[in-house]
Amino acid sequence: MTRLDRGAAGTCVLGIAHEGPPGYGHGGISAVLLDELMGWACAAAGMPGMTVSLQMRYHRPVPLESPLRVLAHVTGTEGRKEYVTGSITTEDDLSTVLVAAEGVFVSPDPEHAQALFPGMGGASR
Repeated sequence: MTRLDRGAAGTCVLGIAHEGPPGYGHGGISAVLLDELMGWACAAAGMPGMTVSLQMRYHRPVPLESPLRVLAHVTGTEGRKEYVTGSITTEDDLSTVLVAAEGVFVSPDPEHAQALFPGMGGASR
């Protein structure tokens, strides 16, 4: 996983333990990958947050045993809310989105941020 400006990127390979349909990843694994990376994108943007909602769009099956690229970016903020998008592609074809996500995350109030996210310096804004 690599932090980007207001985002995060990561690579992984799904194995048989992640199988849903034969030869492809389970949709729940795609949701876990995107939820996690979208949370990291919030932290990279300076506002660590927790998932309020996550909308998934499954465009194509996610292959097993193939290098994947997972991306997430904060697209906007409104108070303590952060709006985030994410996608999964293969490393071989970065232009074809297999799974896309939109999420809303909320940063805890500053009084609780340090306890929830030690080492992140709180959710200052």
